[in-house]
Amino acid sequence: MKPRTNVLVTGVGGRSVGHQILHALLLAPPEAYRPVVTDADPFSFGLYLVPDHHLVPTAASPGYLPALLELIRRERIQVILPGTEPEVRVVSEQRAVLEAAGCVVVASPPEPVKLCANKERLYDWLAANGFGVPRSVASTEWRRLVAETGFPIVGKPTEESGGSRGVALLNDESEVERYLGERPLPGQVVFQEYVGSGDGEYTVGVMVSRDGKIIDSIVMHRKLIGLSLGLRRRIDSETYSLSTGYSQGFLIRHPFIQQECERLVLALGLRGPTNIQLRLVEGKVVVFEVHPRFSGTTSIRGSAGFNEPDILIRNFLFGEEFGRLDYRSDVAAIRAFQHVLVPMADLDRLSAQRPGV
Repeated sequence: MKPRTNVLVTGVGGRSVGHQILHALLLAPPEAYRPVVTDADPFSFGLYLVPDHHLVPTAASPGYLPALLELIRRERIQVILPGTEPEVRVVSEQRAVLEAAGCVVVASPPEPVKLCANKERLYDWLAANGFGVPRSVASTEWRRLVAETGFPIVGKPTEESGGSRGVALLNDESEVERYLGERPLPGQVVFQEYVGSGDGEYTVGVMVSRDGKIIDSIVMHRKLIGLSLGLRRRIDSETYSLSTGYSQGFLIRHPFIQQECERLVLALGLRGPTNIQLRLVEGKVVVFEVHPRFSGTTSIRGSAGFNEPDILIRNFLFGEEFGRLDYRSDVAAIRAFQHVLVPMADLDRLSAQRPGV
C-alpha cells in the first residue's frame, strides 16, 4: 500500500480558511493523507481535529520560517497548504527554501500575491487590463468619488480585508470622517462606489495547475442571510447589503462568470487556488476581491466533488493532470457553527508549548 502523504495545513482556527482546507482534506480517502496542522493560538478549533498538531509563531515573526522548517524536517512534510493570507505571502516568497527542504508549496508566485494583497494597486491593474471593477479612489480622494457616484460608498482597508474585515458602508461625510478616524493607518484605505445588489453577488473558485493551465472553476451564487450577511441598511427606500467572509448559497454552473474569472486568473499569472468575489451588474462581471489562496467555502466545494486541496496536491506534488471536473451543481449550501470539546489538560499542554510570537 502506498504510504500516506504528509500534508501541512496552517492557520486552522475556527471559521478560518485553514480549517476549511483541513475539512476538505479529511473528505479524501483516509489512506491518502496524514494532515499535520498548525496555528499560533492554542484556542484554535482545527488543532483538535487531528492528532498531529503544533503551535507556531505568527507569520510576521522572525521565528515563523525556522519553525516551519523544523516541522517539515521532524514530520517529514511533503506539501504545505497555507491557510492565512500572511502565511500565503511568506511561503510564496520562501518557496525555494521550503522546496529545498523537500516540501512542495501550493501557492502562487510572490509577484501576483503581492499585487492582490494591496486593493488600491489591484483595482488599478484590473481597470487597466479591461476587467470590470467598482470605481475606486485612495483615502484622500473620497470627495471626488462621492461627486461622481453619490452616497453610499464602501470603505475598506487596502490590505488585510479578507473576510470583510474593516469594510463599511458609508452614507454621509460624517460617517466617512469617523471611519477614517477609527483606522490605525487612515492612509491605507480605499473607497469604492457601491455596485449592484446583494442578490447579484458570487464567490468563484479557480484552480490553476502548477504549469499554468486551468483545471476548473466553480461558482457559488451567494445568499446574504444569517452568517453570510455582514450589514443590511435601508437608505432612501433602497436596501444596501454587504457580505461577510462566511459564504453560503447555491453552487451553480455559470459559463460567462467562469470564463471571465478564468481569464482574470491567467492574466494575473496565478497558480493553485484563487478565490474571487464579484457582483453581476447589468450583465457585466464587476470584481471587488481577488484572493490567491484557498477559500472560506473550500469544504463546501469539496463536499460537492470540487476538492481543491486533494486535486492540487495531486497536481503540484505528483504531476497528475486533470480535465474539467464532474462536481455537483444546482445544490444549496447552508452553514452553521461547529464546536469541539477539548480536555483542559490537552489545552494546557499545548499552551505550554506556545512559541514566542
